[in-house]
Amino acid sequence: MKIRELTLSEIRKIYKEYLYYDFPDDERKPLSRIEKSIRDGQYICIGAFSEEEEILAYAFFVFFQEKCLLDYYAVVPKMRGKGIGSDFLSSAVKNTSFGVTIIEIEDPDTGSPKEKKERRRRLSFYLKAGCVNTHVRVIGFGVEYLLLEYPLHGTHTEEEIAEGYKDIYRSILPKRMFERNIAVIGEK
Repeated sequence: MKIRELTLSEIRKIYKEYLYYDFPDDERKPLSRIEKSIRDGQYICIGAFSEEEEILAYAFFVFFQEKCLLDYYAVVPKMRGKGIGSDFLSSAVKNTSFGVTIIEIEDPDTGSPKEKKERRRRLSFYLKAGCVNTHVRVIGFGVEYLLLEYPLHGTHTEEEIAEGYKDIYRSILPKRMFERNIAVIGEK
């Protein structure tokens, strides 16, 4: 598996052929917003490729200073269940080399029984892939998330994770939008 930063044309192709279908409408940013974030120097996209240059998986990160947030992560459908996911996660994070890598997953303690089962499965995947549960819970645009960290450079405190998460969103959202839509649960 070859890991490298994606070109803009590859990002567009992955968005149209995979990301558009891999993520629900309410979680998917417009491609134009991703492209603007790349131009603004706040976004990086990493891909995993076969020896024949066939896309296997992708990871999109939004970042601010030394902190990044995994924005989108998926293995392409025909490659799922083949052990690519956890290896690629580690490689993608190492490729970005940020000091703090935050991953938000829908809170496995919320939702319907079916949603809880899926969310717990997702949490299990990330923990097996080397992530750490930070126990920080946030609300982003009305959705409750649990924050994980990929400890590339060691782990960080709950406060550091919460502040890093807010710093990233403050850097990409207008002030009023941030204030209305991003909150750490339990903070005043």
